Amino acid sequence: MVDRAPCPEKEPDAYVEYVSRFGVPAAPQVAAAAGLARKWFKPRFIGADNLPARPALLIGNHAFMAIDAALFHLYLYYDHGRYVKGLGDKTLFANPYYAALAHAMGGVSGRAPVVQRLMARGDDLLLYPGGAYEAIKPPESRYQLQWKQRYGFVRLAAEAGYDVVPVASVGPDEYYDHAISSERLFNSSLVRLMMKAGMLPADLRADLVPPIPTGMLGGPLPKPKTTYFAIGKPISLDEYRGEKLTTQKLTALRRKFAKAIDAEIKALLLLRERERHRDGWLRRVLSA
Repeated sequence: MVDRAPCPEKEPDAYVEYVSRFGVPAAPQVAAAAGLARKWFKPRFIGADNLPARPALLIGNHAFMAIDAALFHLYLYYDHGRYVKGLGDKTLFANPYYAALAHAMGGVSGRAPVVQRLMARGDDLLLYPGGAYEAIKPPESRYQLQWKQRYGFVRLAAEAGYDVVPVASVGPDEYYDHAISSERLFNSSLVRLMMKAGMLPADLRADLVPPIPTGMLGGPLPKPKTTYFAIGKPISLDEYRGEKLTTQKLTALRRKFAKAIDAEIKALLLLRERERHRDGWLRRVLSA
C-alpha cells in the first residue's frame, strides 16, 4: 500500500509537513548504488566554497533521465554536507508510486504554494527550470538551456529574497545517445495507437516522451563519462524581498541566471578537455 501524500495544490501546508519527514536516503541499496556510481562517473565538484551559509535556490542545466539530479543531490550531501530538496514537475507526482519514490529520494512538488512554504522554512532547494523538456533534448542541443517561457521560479525567489546559486554539470548529457528521438517516437504510429487505446494519456505531452536511449557499447548502461559539477557565485535577491517584480525585471534576472550557468558550463567543458588525459584508455573507449 502506497502512503499517499496530501495534495500539494489543495493542502500545501499538510504536504510540506509530509515531505519534511524525508531526509537524505539512508537505505543500504541507495548507499551501494551511490558507491558504484562514484566509481563509474568519478564525480567532481568545482566551486563548492561558493555555497552561501544562508538558504539558497540552486538552479542548473538538466540532463537525460535526470541522472544528473540524483548524482548532484546525493554527492552534494555526502561530500559537502548540504542537503537540498529537488523541485519536480507536477507530472512526476501524478502517479502515487512514482511520487512515493520521488519523495523518498528528496524530491518535492514544484507548485508555487509549496515552494513559498519551503522558502519560508529556509530549505535549500534544487531546480532545473527546463524540466522534462530539457532532459530529453536531442544530442545536438547538449549543454544548452531549454527554459521556454518559465519565470515563476524567478518571481518566487525574488519575493522570498532568496540567494540563487547557478550550478552546472558536464558529463551527464553524454551518458546516452538517442537511438530514436523523442519527437520521432511521439509521432510514431505505436505511440498514437497506445494513446487511442488508453494505454497512454490522451493529452500526453511531447516533452514527456523520452527517446529510446543507447548507452555504453550500444547497451542500456550509461557511458562512464567523468562527471563535473560546478557551483557558481550566489546571486542575492534580498533587495527584492516582498516585491512584485515587473515582467521586464523578471526577464532581466532570468537572463542573468542563464548567463551565469552558461559560463559555468563552458568553464567545465574547458576543464574537462585539459584533464582528459587523466582518464584511462578503457574509460575513454567505453565513453566513446
